[in-house]
Amino acid sequence: MAMLNKNILILLALVALLVCVFMKPIVMTRPAYNFQITFDISQSMRVRDHLIDGQSVSRLVAAKKAAFDLLQSLPCGSRIGWGVFTERRVVSLTTPVEVCDHYAGLLSSLNYIDDGMRWANASGVGKGLHQSIRGADGLGESTRIIFFTDGQEAPPLRAGSRGMPKTDKYPVGGLIVGVGGVSPVRIPKAIDENGLVTAYWQPNEVVQRKDASFGQSHEELSKRQDGHLSKLGRLADLIYLPLESTDQLVDAALVKSLSHENKIPVDLRWIPASLALLFLCFRFLPGMGRV
Repeated sequence: MAMLNKNILILLALVALLVCVFMKPIVMTRPAYNFQITFDISQSMRVRDHLIDGQSVSRLVAAKKAAFDLLQSLPCGSRIGWGVFTERRVVSLTTPVEVCDHYAGLLSSLNYIDDGMRWANASGVGKGLHQSIRGADGLGESTRIIFFTDGQEAPPLRAGSRGMPKTDKYPVGGLIVGVGGVSPVRIPKAIDENGLVTAYWQPNEVVQRKDASFGQSHEELSKRQDGHLSKLGRLADLIYLPLESTDQLVDAALVKSLSHENKIPVDLRWIPASLALLFLCFRFLPGMGRV
């Protein structure tokens, strides 16, 4: 009788393995996310006023670290793409692709994004945001945007100017992520091959605000423009998030309002395979037959 019981365990393991071979993926409905992420690569994003693991890093590096954390946190079936912005233009480096199938490519391309891609020194943040929204609208109704910027317009806007065309006809949701510190600091003008700053922008080298009192406009300095970015968020119906830590983005992005339902094939063959292994353990491991 004991030998018969042991043979039944082998038979059960064989049945479980047959189920594993012929079992097809089961289609399940799960929340997924589609993001087109744009990085401001203007010179003010070189400013080192973020801390990561106790080290001072540039605003662009902090933005990329937050995007990396998000990439790692997205469930399979989600899609993500990269773009860069400076002057008035947004250039798409890749449109959203599935994160699990293209993880290595997405990570590699993210690492290569830097301000060496910059084609101009101007920074029309509102116009770049508008172009990002318009581009995402053409990618499908489930595409959301994440726009990383410190919010510094260069040259500065005239008093009362919104700095952004209307976006009412583009129903694209998402986040504007403000990067940078709240204290004005100098903007690097030139960096050597070792990443060391060799020159900073001087007051007489940049366009100053005409509506400011003499000596009160300091466009050669930069800080996170919370007021301006909050206004752009309201105008474009986007959520404004001041980035205080790199993992903060994940909590803000993975909310139900930015997700969509996606039918995803789920491979559950690990269940019968695990049962087969369990049956074989009971059959062959010393002493297991007496349990």
